[in-house]
Order: sequence, then C-alpha cells, then structure tokens
Amino acid sequence: MEKNVVEIIFSKICEELKRRLKGKHRDTNIAGVEIKLRRCAYNITLEELAKDICSISYLSKLENSQIKPNFLSLHDICQRLNIDDETIDVLMSLDKILINSVNAYFDKDVKKLTRYYESGKSLENYRYKLISLIYFIQTKEYEKATSIVNLLSKIVGTLSDIDLLIYALFYDILYFKELNAKDLYDQLKYLNKIALTNDSINYLIDIMKIKCLFIMNSPLLIKKTGELYTSLINIARFDIIDDVKYISALFFLFNNDLEGYEDSYNSLKNKQYLKNLDLYKKILSNEEIHQKDLANVSDAAYLFGLAKLDKDKAKEMLNQSTLNYDDAIEFNDNIVEYLTLDDVEEKYNFIFLVALPSFKANKNKIVGKFFLDEIIKITSQTNKYKLLYQFQMEMI
Repeated sequence: MEKNVVEIIFSKICEELKRRLKGKHRDTNIAGVEIKLRRCAYNITLEELAKDICSISYLSKLENSQIKPNFLSLHDICQRLNIDDETIDVLMSLDKILINSVNAYFDKDVKKLTRYYESGKSLENYRYKLISLIYFIQTKEYEKATSIVNLLSKIVGTLSDIDLLIYALFYDILYFKELNAKDLYDQLKYLNKIALTNDSINYLIDIMKIKCLFIMNSPLLIKKTGELYTSLINIARFDIIDDVKYISALFFLFNNDLEGYEDSYNSLKNKQYLKNLDLYKKILSNEEIHQKDLANVSDAAYLFGLAKLDKDKAKEMLNQSTLNYDDAIEFNDNIVEYLTLDDVEEKYNFIFLVALPSFKANKNKIVGKFFLDEIIKITSQTNKYKLLYQFQMEMI
C-alpha cells in the first residue's frame, strides 16, 4: 500500500476512535450483518426471505442491528440462506472467537489461530474478516492482510467498539514501520482508554508503545519497559519479557549506554537475541566480523553482519523479499546499504543523498542517531561540517 494511503486510513481510524471516546459507541449484531450479506449475494428480497418465518419489519431491523435475533427465527432464516447448523454456531459465537484469536496471536499459538480462521471460512461478515486479518499477519501473508485492511477501511464507522479497537491495533501492527512513531504512540493511548477488559489486547498495545518509543529514541522507554516487566512477570509470560528486554538492550546499545546494555543483556534468556546483540555490538564498535558471528542470528541481524562480511551478497539479498525482517524493529535497509560502503566520500554522499532525506520523511530517531554518530566520525576525517549541522537540526 502507498504510504499516503496508509496515513489516510490511519487518520480515519484516529478520528473514529476520538468520536467513540466522546461516548458515541456502537454495538453491532453480526448475525444480522451476515444475513444481509448473504441475502444480497443471492438476490433475495426481504419479503422472500421473511416469508412464513417472521415479519419484513423484524428482518429489516435484524439486518440493521436494531434488535437482537430470536434464535428460532434466526435458525430458520439461516437455513433458507444455506447456512448449516455448525456455521450458525460459529456465527453466534464469533465475538468470542475474535477475542480468542487475539489471545492466540498474543500467545504465538499458530495452531489455535488457524483453527479459529478455518472455523468461519464460509462467512462473509467483517468480524470474520478481522479474524482473517489477525491470521494473515501471524502467517506473514501481508498482501492478503492489506486487502482486508482496505476493505474494512470503507466501513470503519459501522464497526462495533471492540471490532474497531481490534482493527486499529492490528492495522498498527501491520503498518508499524510506515507510520510516524509519535502519531502512532498517541493513537495507541486512545486504544488503551477503550481496551479496559482484555489483557492480551492491553499487552499488545503496550508492546507496540514500547516499539514506538524505541523508534522515537525516547528515554521514556526505560520507564515503560520497567512497568511492563512487572505486569508480565505477574502472568509468568517470560517469553514476552524477553521480547521487551531485547528492545531495551537495543535501545541502550544504540545510545552507547553500556551499563544499561549489560543489565538488559545479562537478564535475557533467548539465545538468538543474545547472538543478535553480540553481532550488533561488534558492528557498532567497528570490530571485524567473522562467519561464525552470523550463526544462529535472526534474518535481520544476519543481513547487518553480511554487509560487513560479504558486501556484494548483502546488496543482492537486500533486494530480495525472502528474508524475514518485517517485524524486526532494528532493521533498516539504509543502515545495511551504508555498511557495505568503505570509501569515506561514498559514505558522506550516501548520508547526504539517501539517509538524510529518508530521516526527514519518517523521523526514525534511532536510525538518525546511528547516522549522526557516523557523520561525526566522517567530519573528523573530512572537516565537512555542513551535513553534520543539517542532521543535528533535523534531530532536534
């Protein structure tokens, strides 16, 4: 999706969230939505569908979420629309299935999420599409996820509160790297105000907020990760704690805070995260990289290391879409390309022509910090101060 389209839909979601926070809530009867979709797809009139089952007025109110369905009438209506009993059961419990899908995503339980996705495959309503969106993000089928996002963006105002909340959250997860981190952080605070009851939703929001703080290179990250550690310890989610500690370790490393880095590093249990950090520390310290340093690291870390070890291969892989670095918050293709350069003049021109314009566009301050440190090194060799001044002004 084009960046301006991503931002337009994001703004639309924000406006709807603000409206809901003012008390203009919406609760939708999803059974009525599904019936209307099926009826229209089969070109059946209200009168034809209601005949011998219920009044036309009742059916119209049901389709427009003005009343809750009577189970006996609903069963007869669904049978006339070729919806079998098993699908009716799924339809009637779709609100619980949606929440369970969010929980499965948070738990990284692909089997459960797949089961929820498969259970409603014959359904057309937007709540099932939300379940599909979560599933496609989990399985990294981003084109399919984008297709659902575009479809749901047209009906944002008709979504119930919980559906809007989940749509907004997974929209943010899908387009995290394309959105302005400050704007996203502010929107996530709206979501916190709406998500009062579901722990998984709140934890996913808090993790996203920490990722935003990392991109913003905000010292507030230290406070927020500490608060989240405590909450996650209370539910014994040590795997998620490692995800959060990894972000804080990266933050300290990129900011040359060795004491904070060592504390975070020593508390990590995830071996791949530890290997990643060892490699990043070598890269940032400009130490020599060996092939063994690239063993058992993530795809993102591997590409960073390869840029120092085999520049041609790194450039080739950078142009491929086979690597899994979509959800790696530390990954930045400009840094990888920069690491393949040796000549000081080439590095200077790359920062001026590529890195600085990119930073102006997305304000990724953790990436800006990396390039600012590099400019300082280059300036000491070339005495070119203009670029240093420009980058410093943009960082303010």
